[in-house]
Amino acid sequence: MKNQKIEIRLPKMSDLKSLLIMINSLVEEKAMLTIQEKLTIEQEREYLKRIIKDKESIHLFLIIDGEVMGSAKVDRQKNIRDHIGELGISIKKEARGKGLGEKLMNEVINQAIKNFKLKIISLDVYKKNKIAQGLYNKMGFKKVGTIKGGVQYYGKYEDSIIMVKYIN
Repeated sequence: MKNQKIEIRLPKMSDLKSLLIMINSLVEEKAMLTIQEKLTIEQEREYLKRIIKDKESIHLFLIIDGEVMGSAKVDRQKNIRDHIGELGISIKKEARGKGLGEKLMNEVINQAIKNFKLKIISLDVYKKNKIAQGLYNKMGFKKVGTIKGGVQYYGKYEDSIIMVKYIN
């Protein structure tokens, strides 16, 4: 991390190629994400356009030396649940273990609370993803339940854990 330019910011269309490289590298390593097949540039372009315009979510990118190395979002729930945001985060392998995921999470959560007046942030995580659970615990999230077979991971049903953070 020495002498690297690190920033956390809103996504831009100019991030397209770098974002595609990041997400496809996560697919290659079989990271525990919702995406499990490589994406095309067209798919990623549509996604990027959608998140840039999205007014019910906060999306932030972790940029290191001009390359997308992480992405985090909080989606605001609707109607009677509009006080709840759902967190998602992914960090490229090279950027893990350096405290950057924690910084990215803090920033996206703080912006979501400020913009949406959230009272609760929720997430779900693969039960076997102990590293992510450790980070979430450190960030003040508490386990509130398990969904047996709640997610598919490359054709197999795996348990997912629901975690929440209550905002004062």
